[in-house]
Amino acid sequence: MDVKIETASREDFVEMIQLADMTLPDRMNLHELKKYFELFPELIFKATFDNRLIGFSCAGIDMYQLTGWLLFSNVIKEFQGHGIGKKLIEARLRVLRQFSTLRKVLVTVSETNTSSIRALESFGFKLAHVEWDYYGPNKHRNIMELSIVPNRPPVMQESVLTVGSRFIS
Repeated sequence: MDVKIETASREDFVEMIQLADMTLPDRMNLHELKKYFELFPELIFKATFDNRLIGFSCAGIDMYQLTGWLLFSNVIKEFQGHGIGKKLIEARLRVLRQFSTLRKVLVTVSETNTSSIRALESFGFKLAHVEWDYYGPNKHRNIMELSIVPNRPPVMQESVLTVGSRFIS
């Protein structure tokens, strides 16, 4: 399946909201999506197949640029289970890692969304904590975390040569 992942644009608004109404009813509106475009224009991605929007996602970063967030992700039902969600995770992580001060990425996921939990775990996310009753009585959310090592050029100290019985770094 030839799915294309690319940065979304404001021209994608209407189609994205229509998709959100199908996949995330009552969870996103045009005003909210516009805010994400104002705050994080390079962190919103779309997935297309044959020029048809089949999913989209957004990342964010805190004002100190220490913590990134995978804010939301959705894929229409007929395309779920084909790795598109993982491609959207990968795209957001690739861009977030460009922030040299970033130390961790957090994501909120429903405790019942096992497919998303497994996808996030495949990238190294671990359960950080549970927020009880977040979505209402007995509807909890998991906060998962991925620690980030800032992108740095390789350091010579990482390779150690042995000469005789001495170590040279």
